[in-house]
Amino acid sequence: MSDDLSFSEKYRNELARKFLHMCSFIIVIFIYFADKKTACIVIGALFALLFIGNTILLSSGFRVVNDIKVKYFSFLLRDDEKYGYISSNWFLLGCFFSVLLFPKYIAMLGITVLIFGDAFAALIGMRFGKHKFKNGKSLEGTLGFIFVSYLFLAGFAFFLPDIGSAFIAAALISIPFVAVAEIYSKQIKIDDNLVIPLVFGALMLLFMKIFEVLGLFL
Repeated sequence: MSDDLSFSEKYRNELARKFLHMCSFIIVIFIYFADKKTACIVIGALFALLFIGNTILLSSGFRVVNDIKVKYFSFLLRDDEKYGYISSNWFLLGCFFSVLLFPKYIAMLGITVLIFGDAFAALIGMRFGKHKFKNGKSLEGTLGFIFVSYLFLAGFAFFLPDIGSAFIAAALISIPFVAVAEIYSKQIKIDDNLVIPLVFGALMLLFMKIFEVLGLFL
């Protein structure tokens, strides 16, 4: 019973954490309406403010404040975030580089995949994951990542018909590769908030260039 209660508490905490993570979809909406320069400045400024604030909290002079954060918000924090940098830093950094390096729609979909694909991979894997990889992640979670990402790709195709067939085909191919990259992000010691949008963007550019060279989807 205690084990069941422990799992229930952990799952509720993960639900709360992922719900807040999914609220960051507002950044994708902002990117749609903003120009590239404005989006880079705003997201870069948010990252800088959060990183500086996080660094101040971790300094010895503000230890008491950080202890209060841990006391009241520990259910939202991973163990390494309680007295370290929270993952929102790397999320904003991933958004910044995605907007900086890639065309708007690629950046938007890459960040969407990061937000929702990663969230559902964790939730599905935690609840239904029976076929585990060596690093603790599961086949079920990975399939959830791909399925949810495809749903949002369909949403992009519906609401943004100008993205084109080459974009859709490239995304269909890229998403499973990104799901695999997410599995092994810990092994390469790069936060998945950076791995997912950057690998997605790079693959999108690669496949769309291949389609162009081959004369496909013209």
